[in-house]
Amino acid sequence: MEKAIICASCENTISENFCSVCGEKRLLKHDFALKEYIEESIEGISHFDNKFFRTSKLLFIRPGLLTHYFSTGRRVKYLKPFQLFLICNLLFFLLAGKLNIFSQSISNFYQYKPYTYFNTKEAVDSKADNANDANMLAQAFNERVGTQSKVYIAIFIPIFGLCFALLFRNTKRYFSEHLVFATHYFSFILLYYTLFTILVLKPFYWITGINFSSTFDLVSSFGSLILLSWYFIAAAKRFYHNTGGFVIIKALFTIILFMISLYAYRLLLFFWIINGIH
Repeated sequence: MEKAIICASCENTISENFCSVCGEKRLLKHDFALKEYIEESIEGISHFDNKFFRTSKLLFIRPGLLTHYFSTGRRVKYLKPFQLFLICNLLFFLLAGKLNIFSQSISNFYQYKPYTYFNTKEAVDSKADNANDANMLAQAFNERVGTQSKVYIAIFIPIFGLCFALLFRNTKRYFSEHLVFATHYFSFILLYYTLFTILVLKPFYWITGINFSSTFDLVSSFGSLILLSWYFIAAAKRFYHNTGGFVIIKALFTIILFMISLYAYRLLLFFWIINGIH
C-alpha cells in the first residue's frame, strides 16, 4: 500500500489516488511529464466541448428538462446554468455582430418609434451640430453600443426570475430554482437569435442587397416571438407541471415583459452612451 500524503488543497490525509474530501488528485512524478500535460489539456478541452454540446442539445430539444435535472441534483453531465449563459452570451456577440436585438444603431433611435417618444432624436441633435459631427457621433455610438450592450445583459436573468417566481408562486419552489429556469430560458433566447442571425437574417440581406426591410423585420420578429412563446410553454409544462390555458397566458405575459425589458434596456443603454460621448 502506498504511503499516505497530505492533500495540497484541504490538508486531508490521502491514502488513495484522490482525496476523499475535496477530490484533489494525488500528485505523482509522472504528472510533470510533457506527455501528461498534453493529454490533460486535450482531455479538458474535449470534456468541456462534450458538456457544452450535451447541454445545448438538451436545452433545444427538451425544453425545461435541463432545469428539472439541475433541480433534482442531476448536474455532473451538464454545464452549470450561469456558465452556460456566459458561453451563450459570448457566442451571441461573436457571431451575431455588434448591432443586434440588444444593441441598435443610432439611426434607429433617431428615426423610429417608440424610441423617439423618449426624446432620443433631440438627444442626438444636441450632440451633433453639423454633418461631420453627426457622422463622428454615429461612428462613436455604434462602436460603443455593440461592446457595452453585452456587459449588462445579465440583468435580464433576475428580471425573468422575479417574473417566474410570481407566475409560478403556487409551485412552492425556491427562488433560486426560478432563477435557474430563467437562466436556461434566456440562454436559449441567446442561442436562438445567434442561429437566426447566421442562418436567416444575414443571408436575407446578403441575397436581397438591401440594408433594411421593415416588412421582413416585422414578420421575422413576430415569428420569433411565437417560437419563444412555444418554447416557454413546453419548458413550463415540463418543469413547473403547468398545463391548460393558464400556461398560455403566462407565456404571453413573459413575452410582453421581455419586449418591454428589451426596449427599456436599449433606451437606458442609448442615454448612457450618448451622454458619455464628448
